[in-house]
Formats: sequence, C-alpha cells, structure tokens
Amino acid sequence: MLSPGALGGLLLAVSIGSIWAASFDVMFEKFEQHNGTEMANIKLRVRKYNRTISVLAGNVDLKVVADNTLEVGIRCAYSSKGNSQFNEYPMKIARTKICDFVNNDWRDYYPYFENSSNLPKVGECPVEPKEFYFNDMVLDANMFPPYLPHGLWRLSISITSPGDDIPMMFYQVYFKVAAVGIF
Repeated sequence: MLSPGALGGLLLAVSIGSIWAASFDVMFEKFEQHNGTEMANIKLRVRKYNRTISVLAGNVDLKVVADNTLEVGIRCAYSSKGNSQFNEYPMKIARTKICDFVNNDWRDYYPYFENSSNLPKVGECPVEPKEFYFNDMVLDANMFPPYLPHGLWRLSISITSPGDDIPMMFYQVYFKVAAVGIF
C-alpha cells in the first residue's frame, strides 16, 4: 500500500504528465511530391493500417549530396473544416541550411522517426545519396505543440538553393487533427 505522500506524488506526476501530453490525435491523410525528382525520387504513400490508423510507407531515393549548399523550409497551413481551404499558420521552420537543420532542429523530431525509418541521425551531415525507407510510420501527436487546432493540416516542405525562392524540390504532407478517440 502506498503512503499518503507517495500517493500524492504519483497523482501529481500523472497530472503534470497529462498537461504536457498532446490532447488530440493525429493521422496521416496524404503525401504529394510536386517537383524535384532529379534530386530525390520519393515513393511514399499513406495507407490505412487498420480501421483507426493510417501510416506512411515507402522509400526516398536521394540522388544528390544534401549539404549546406541546400536549404530546407517548412510552412504550415490549416483548414478548420477539412475542405482544403487552407490558411497559412504562423507555426513554421524558417529556411535553414540542411546541415544546420540536421545538426540542430532535427534533434527535436528524430526520435519520432527513428523506429520506422533510416533517416539520418542528428549530426550525420552531409547526407550522401542513399535510399531511405519509411516502414509503416505512425504520426505521433507529441511531435506537435499541445495547442494544435482540430482540422486538416498541410506541411509544405521546400528544398532551395540559398538566395533562391524557387524550390528545387517541393512536397506536402497532409494530416488530420481531431479530439482523442475520434479516429
């Protein structure tokens, strides 16, 4: 039997943990590559894994060395009704040189990818040409801020040359956000 102090500490830990945990579920909707097949041939698709989960599966054949001669930028857009009428959202990752991203920002996201892909680890840059796989990756709500509104989201990821605004490679990832237990 737990002492009253231990029980109180356990309840406090559980309540603090629930504050920081995401209060929503997320699920992949679709993936689109719009250009850049000469840099990377991306064959990823979203498929239903079961009745309540969709996964990202496939591979990315990187054909060029990804280093600081390239920049990555990620923008977010949000459709509250899920009808593809998107509004830009202020959450984004500003254009950053690839190696600077892999060595710094990537450390916040890599843990969500490491069990389902062979994407580069933090600090593994430049990234040499290679085939990367995604093996039934499930989107984790804890990857996102805890205040994400419900609806359809679009992440637009662009790879550019420094100083150039036209993306050499551009792809979009769509996902749904809903209350816990809706999917």
